[in-house]
Amino acid sequence: MTAATLDAPLAPDGLLQRLEQLEAFAAQASAAIDQLVGAVVDAQQAQAATPSAVDQQAQELQATKAKLRELEQQLALERATRDLAGVSRMHPKARRAVFVGTTYFGCNVKYAWLAAQAQAQARGIDVWFLPFNAEQQRLVAALGGQCLPPSYAEWTPEHLHVALSAAVLVTSDHFLNPNPYAAALLAGARHLQLWHGVSIKEIGLRNLAPGRALGPHFARVLATCGPYARMLGTAAAGEAEWRRWFAFERYAPVGYPRNDVLHRQPTEADLAGCDRDTYERARAALARGKRVILYAPTFRDGRPDWVLHAGLDKLAQAAAQGGDLLVVNLHPVESPQIPKLAPLLPGVAFVAPRTDLYPLLGQASALVTDYSSVMFDYLHVDRPVLLFRPDHAAYTQKSRKLFDDKLSALPGPLFDDAATLARALRRADLGQTPAHAQARRQLREQWFDHHDGGAAERLLTVIDDELAIAGAGAPDPAA
Repeated sequence: MTAATLDAPLAPDGLLQRLEQLEAFAAQASAAIDQLVGAVVDAQQAQAATPSAVDQQAQELQATKAKLRELEQQLALERATRDLAGVSRMHPKARRAVFVGTTYFGCNVKYAWLAAQAQAQARGIDVWFLPFNAEQQRLVAALGGQCLPPSYAEWTPEHLHVALSAAVLVTSDHFLNPNPYAAALLAGARHLQLWHGVSIKEIGLRNLAPGRALGPHFARVLATCGPYARMLGTAAAGEAEWRRWFAFERYAPVGYPRNDVLHRQPTEADLAGCDRDTYERARAALARGKRVILYAPTFRDGRPDWVLHAGLDKLAQAAAQGGDLLVVNLHPVESPQIPKLAPLLPGVAFVAPRTDLYPLLGQASALVTDYSSVMFDYLHVDRPVLLFRPDHAAYTQKSRKLFDDKLSALPGPLFDDAATLARALRRADLGQTPAHAQARRQLREQWFDHHDGGAAERLLTVIDDELAIAGAGAPDPAA
C-alpha cells in the first residue's frame, strides 16, 4: 500500500467495508477481554483465602479495564478522523489558507505565513496559522495573526468551519500536529509542501527503517509523504529527486521563503521566535571587527551524545584565541546535550533550542557543518563553508545514506578531526581557496533558480493559483 493509497478517499462500498472491519475487530477485542475478565474473576474466587493473590488479581483486572478503555478510544479516534476527512473533502471551500507550524516558530512556514499575513487583505485571502503549541499561538497573536487553538478542546464551531472550508494547506515538514483531528479536518485542502531544505540524505519515502521498526508511528510518517497538490522546491533540476521522496501532482521551483531573510536586514517580525540574545552577541562581535563562526551539524539517528566527543573544546579555543565568537546550533533532537556542554565551554554561544536560526545565519562570517541542508541555504550569502565530519563512517552506516554527488565540487575544505579544523579556524582565510569559492557559486546556480529574496512572493502567486483550482474564487463571507 502506498502513501497515496492511505490518504485517498474511499468509495461508499469501501467505507462500509472498512467500518465492518473495525466493528469486527472491536467485537473480537471485546470478546478477548471478556475472557480475560472472566478468568480473573474465577481466579479471585478460587484464591479468595489468599489476600495477596486477590490484590494481584484486582490489579490485573484494573489494568485490563484500562487497556479496554484505551482500545475503545483508539477505535473512536480512527472512526472520527476517517469521517471528518470525508466531510473536509466534500465541504465547500473558501479563499482561505492555513499554514501549519512545525515544532518551533521558524523554517519556511514562518516566512511564508509572514508574507501571506502582510498581503492577506490586498490578495483577498483569509490567512490562518495552525500552531504546534501555545508558544507559537502567542507569537502569532503578537504579530496580529489569526490562529487556531493548539488544543482541539478549545476549538469553537467557527474554528471547525475555518479548517473544513480551507482551500489551501501549507506545510514544511511531515504533517504530525499534536491535534489528532487537524489532518482530517484539513484533508480537503490543496496541500502545498515546502519541506525544509535541499537534502543530501535519504528522506521521505526512501528513508525506510528495518522491519523490526515497523509500527503505527513509522507508518503514519510515511503516510504524510503525500499526496500533495504541489511540491515547492528551489530548482527545476530538482524535481526528479523530490519525486523519489514524495508524491505530488505538480512541482514549483519558487525557492525557500526562509532564504529571503538572507537577502535583507531582519525585521522585528523576522526575529520573532529567534534567539535574540545569541543574535545580539553575534552582531556585537561583528561590530568589534571579529568573526562569527556558526557550527550547525545535523543529528545522528540513535546517537545523540556524539557531539560530546566531536572536539568542540578545540574549536572553542581556536575561536577564542582570535577573539571570534563560536556559535553552536544543535539539532532539536540533540539540544538536551546543551546543559552538559555549556558549563564546559563558557565562551561558546549555544543557540536556544527550537528557535529560528535564519536571521542569525545571515550574521555568520563562516559556516561549519557536516550534512545539514543549511549549507545550501548559506550559499545565498557566498561566505566560507567548512565541512566537519568526524564520524563519517558511523554516520553513513548507522544513520543515513548520502548523495554526496551533489557535492562533487566541495564548497569548502573537508575535515575529519577537530584539531585540523581548529588550525583552519585560526587562519585569516579559514582554509578557503578560489576553487571553493567557484564551487559555492556553481552549487548555488545548480540548486537555486532564484537568488533574489523573492521566494515568499512567488509562493503567494502559487497559492493564488491553487485557490483558483480549488474553486475558492471569493473570500468567505463568514471570515
